[in-house]
Amino acid sequence: SAHALFARSDSEGRAQFKSELGELVNHLYDCPCICMWVIFNEGWGQFDARKMYDFVRSMDKTRVIDHASGWHDQGIGNVQSLHVYFKKYHFKPDKKGRAVVLSEFGGYNLPVAGHTWNAKNFGYKGYQTPEALGEAVKTLYETQIVPACKSGLAADVYTQLSDVEDEVNGFVTYDRRVEKLPEALMRAIARELKGD
Repeated sequence: SAHALFARSDSEGRAQFKSELGELVNHLYDCPCICMWVIFNEGWGQFDARKMYDFVRSMDKTRVIDHASGWHDQGIGNVQSLHVYFKKYHFKPDKKGRAVVLSEFGGYNLPVAGHTWNAKNFGYKGYQTPEALGEAVKTLYETQIVPACKSGLAADVYTQLSDVEDEVNGFVTYDRRVEKLPEALMRAIARELKGD
């Protein structure tokens, strides 16, 4: 069955997911900081995407829903959600007229000695100094993200804000004690994204 393709053969597991998804939406419904529900990420355990979208929509008719962040888009939901790491990103409008969201990109890694969770060093492209990392991030935004936003990209989400366990591709370290990039650089990028 199609459920087996995403390791969702267990009907009890699917029922448990739906139950917990409902509890999550009900519990967090009144939080004004939530602007989007993301049901599945990168196909990890994705199943019955249309039914899950309809389920969440029945509980919340106001928020945007990303039914499949990054992979296995079923053409439903309010956004076309893309994860792009290994190639240059060029904006293309969604054929279904949905907003296009680059929901993961970047992932540049810089380990900071004494501020990592362990010795592993995962990221999509490695750098040895904060200066080299900063230049790469600046170039990425200037050559790909800003032009995409000017062409119609609705939102972009850099991977990631902070290091997590084995991944050292955050803007701040795992312990949140070291900012890898200067505030002035990030403010300049934000101004460029706004068109200031």
